[in-house]
Amino acid sequence: MTSGSGNGGSHGAVRDAQTDRARLRAIHAALSGGDVAAAAKMAEDALRDGIDHVMVLSLVAGRREEEGRLADALALLRRAKAGAPDAAGIINQVGLCLLRMEQWEEAAAEFGEALARDPGFAPALANRALALTALARPEEARRDFEAGAALDPGNLIAANGLAALALRRGDAEEARRLAGQVLAREPGFPGAVATLAGAALADGRAAEAEAALRSLLGDGRIGPIDRAIAWGLLGDALDTQRRFGEAFAAWREANAAQALHHKAEHGGRPGTLGLVRDLAAALAGKRIPAAFGHGGRSLARRHVFLVGFPRSGADRVADVLGAHPGVALLAEKECLIDAARDWMGDSGRFAAFLEADDDALEEYRDSYWRRVAEEGADPAGRAFVDAHAYNSFKLPLIARLFPDARVLFARRDPRDNVLACFRERFAMAGPAWEMLTLAGTADLFAATMALVEASRAAFGLYLHEVSLEGLLAEPAGEAKALCDFIGIEPNEAMSEAGGNVQGVGKWRDYEAEMASVLPALAPWTERPDAR
Repeated sequence: MTSGSGNGGSHGAVRDAQTDRARLRAIHAALSGGDVAAAAKMAEDALRDGIDHVMVLSLVAGRREEEGRLADALALLRRAKAGAPDAAGIINQVGLCLLRMEQWEEAAAEFGEALARDPGFAPALANRALALTALARPEEARRDFEAGAALDPGNLIAANGLAALALRRGDAEEARRLAGQVLAREPGFPGAVATLAGAALADGRAAEAEAALRSLLGDGRIGPIDRAIAWGLLGDALDTQRRFGEAFAAWREANAAQALHHKAEHGGRPGTLGLVRDLAAALAGKRIPAAFGHGGRSLARRHVFLVGFPRSGADRVADVLGAHPGVALLAEKECLIDAARDWMGDSGRFAAFLEADDDALEEYRDSYWRRVAEEGADPAGRAFVDAHAYNSFKLPLIARLFPDARVLFARRDPRDNVLACFRERFAMAGPAWEMLTLAGTADLFAATMALVEASRAAFGLYLHEVSLEGLLAEPAGEAKALCDFIGIEPNEAMSEAGGNVQGVGKWRDYEAEMASVLPALAPWTERPDAR
């Protein structure tokens, strides 16, 4: 993959194949000798001079990642992969870059490809498990972590992953045991320290968690994502100790660390907030007749979309519905991706979508149901509930593609909702980027509510609102209302599935910190049924 002879490079030097090979040998020697910085610098110069070699591309990609230029790094790694398609290590690097970009599905696929080339490549197993954990597929993740640890008992990613999964399923004792094993091998390993802090929090030992997290934050070796996690957990520990001002400041630091890490991908670009506002404006004053009977090929008895602003309680409503034997629930799987890509990228395409012939949209209905099937859902003869919070931003798509569908909209006190999103550590995406500041979260909330109302007016959405607070106060009554709306018989298990709702009225602990956004939330806070 080196270029041949000729005039090339930034210095105008004449190169030939022998010179290129000599430069590659020098880079390899520096790398073998442990001088990665020197190797990377030489690789940078070589690439600038047109030496398009796998080793050069890989090293320069590593530099781009250190600089936060993840998209540039990924492009270089894809070039390296094209030059060495059977190299499991290079494919694993592509996956790692995607992992850092929080493109979990794509990362998991790359790690799977690396394992297809080399089934005994333990790093790819551990890394795929990280992606599967982020995709909320813990059992698959556990199997990969265990397989990776079995192949390489010294793999700390696999060992720490098992500790984190134990904490996730509520087994704090096992999490502590496994994290302790990791720390015995490598003192200060960031993930293990965070897991121990999380276990201490779960046991009510917030001061112990705080001490561990402050120690971790003082470690200059930790990267931006580990730093964001540590600040977020510290905020949780301080909140538990009722040190609310300090907690809010810690969450702000967590978000700032994420913003810095993802600035190259999301900063300065048209984002979700602008798109949502444009969609609502495009619908203003319009009335778009529903083409009933258009819904694609579905065997579902009833098609239901469960949506809501992130952290609105839609997951609790999904738990209630999932307890009913007549409901097929698909949670947090993106099945509208094809229509969203083709019709919602900008205001021009959205305007064309509103005017498109219904028959011309049939391919998008088919692609939706195809993706539903690929996710393993079986809606035949049951009420099929597609539960995804981000589908709130796609209500116009839902209304046009599936006019017969019913929409459940989960809501809660907007002040609690905005606070919950601000302190949440979401996987990075367009909406999550907007919610890295309190003002951005409030603005996105207000824009989303405006889009919901505009969609309801323009399409005549068959929409029922579900109150998170209502699930706490009257679980049986809320469950019956859900069943009546969907058209299924109530089931006793549903009223027990909502669990305890935490965080109701939590915003009052942060009233001073939230004062600047309360006016923007007032139109929804002051509704007669707001709590």
